[in-house]
Amino acid sequence: MSRGDAFFLFVTILLLCLLVTALTYRLSGRVVPFLVVKSGSMYPVLKVGDVIVINGVKPEDLKVGDVIVYYKPGTDQLIVHRIVKKTQSGVYTKGDANPGIDIWCPIPYENVVGRWSGLKIPYWLGIGYLSLFLNGEIYPPFGPILLLCLIILNIILIVKDLVENWRSGEESPQQT
Repeated sequence: MSRGDAFFLFVTILLLCLLVTALTYRLSGRVVPFLVVKSGSMYPVLKVGDVIVINGVKPEDLKVGDVIVYYKPGTDQLIVHRIVKKTQSGVYTKGDANPGIDIWCPIPYENVVGRWSGLKIPYWLGIGYLSLFLNGEIYPPFGPILLLCLIILNIILIVKDLVENWRSGEESPQQT
């Protein structure tokens, strides 16, 4: 096996593991520990297209200055903002690029999904943008349409290979 083949195999296995992890989280109803930043509210620390890694956190471990991910009260929209104040009823948050505290504060502790670990995949690698595109969050509806076309094309190619293999099996002479 050449170095190029080994590298390709390694990358494929790594991506497959990430996909299985993401699917497991999604099917269990939990938030995937990788999250793509969708807005510029945390600029310059986080930029649109950055992929951040989040960890679960207990309410007592939260502190002012932490960047957290939470569900906006009353919605299923995930927000990534910094804690600016902590109270008994919840936390007050603000995007670094925003002028004031979020109007929907306080955020109840049960809405907090996790805390940013400090690790991120930068936007300029394009992974976050690709995710946003394929999910239809930027340039809708072209991303989901492209994804559907790729799936259909793969199915067609698989069926074509199966038919060719089946036909070549019929045409080969019987060995005695």
